[in-house]
Amino acid sequence: MRTPLRPLQRRAAGPTPRLLAAATVVAFAAWQQAATAAPPPWAAMPASLLPLRLPVAESPGWTLGAEASDFEASDATPARALSGDWKRYSPRRGRNVALQSARLQLGAARAGWEFAAVLRSDVLISGTRSAFDLVHDFKQHLAPAEGSRFDLGTEARGAVWAGLRVAHSWALWSSAQEQPRLLLTGAATLLSARRAEKIDTAGSASWSAAAGYTLQASGLRLQSFRSFSGFGNAGATGAGYSVDVGLLWRPGAGSFVNLSAVDLLSSLRIGNVATQRLGANSSTRSQNPDGSIDYQPLLSGRYSAETLSLKLAPKWSAIAGWAFAGERGPWRLGARWERVDGLDLPALWAELPLGKGWQGQLDAETRFRVLGVGLRWRGAALMLRSRSLGWGRSNAIGWQAGLSLPL
Repeated sequence: MRTPLRPLQRRAAGPTPRLLAAATVVAFAAWQQAATAAPPPWAAMPASLLPLRLPVAESPGWTLGAEASDFEASDATPARALSGDWKRYSPRRGRNVALQSARLQLGAARAGWEFAAVLRSDVLISGTRSAFDLVHDFKQHLAPAEGSRFDLGTEARGAVWAGLRVAHSWALWSSAQEQPRLLLTGAATLLSARRAEKIDTAGSASWSAAAGYTLQASGLRLQSFRSFSGFGNAGATGAGYSVDVGLLWRPGAGSFVNLSAVDLLSSLRIGNVATQRLGANSSTRSQNPDGSIDYQPLLSGRYSAETLSLKLAPKWSAIAGWAFAGERGPWRLGARWERVDGLDLPALWAELPLGKGWQGQLDAETRFRVLGVGLRWRGAALMLRSRSLGWGRSNAIGWQAGLSLPL
């Protein structure tokens, strides 16, 4: 007996496009309703420069999120010219630093729990003003000023890692009639270290026409992505962990204070890392035809392969925000303070209603004097940061993009 398959297929296939279209409309309407709901005050503020720990969404349904950002800054040179010839050189008094903080996160949150895949890069270079001056003279083939003395104390720490994170928020103070007023959040990340380095330099140098140039310096360099004369694995990787803690207080419906410590506890270990220990001594009066010093240092040291152990520098932050009623919607104003390895990054921020669901964002950081301008619409946000209009000449640049999709 033959079965009339084609008529049955036509009848079954008939309503399918209409059902799919209806399902799409319903899903889009549900997403619009969820996306247009007012976000918590701390979720509407401009993104911070460094990673921070905020409460996890408490919605009963799943919320998918993606965030990408990059911030680069240098006291002495344009951010993108740190490895160049330092033709543009404008150091600050005392300690000079160069900073890079980049992150990419894909996650899902529900009922106070968050699960995320994270990729992060953190680099911090710090040194004395005179150490930066000596590097500038060397790159520009300049003789130091008469009677110059240099303190060569510098250090650099950098790590690139990927990891899986679990976070949870607990309500410490709440009632059935109101939202939680005090939230404690903890996060733990198991990470895979893809690239890391540690560089320390100490010593002194001086220059005078009478005594010439003298140098006494020592240095330690560990770099997981290099090999020194066969020592070390140029592709060495390792593992580690990181723990974050956050505490948020809501004194009123439109105000909040958030304290955060990212990488409060951490450890990163990579084996078989190329290591260089170096001593340098120089005493010379020789100068090159262009007038720069012919340094001619005497070098002594050794190469080895060692285990690199690093603790990620804790990132501290304190943020406060207030909301004020306006004709087009609430205005939000706030202040932020971030700190990493002795470097303070204070800032003021604001979010302004533009109408039709659009929000304008402003963020003014005072340490590197960088201004951020951004837009937020429903669950999407974009911000650009720079110290000056010339992107390639700016000492501080950055961007941030985020997307949140309630399901």
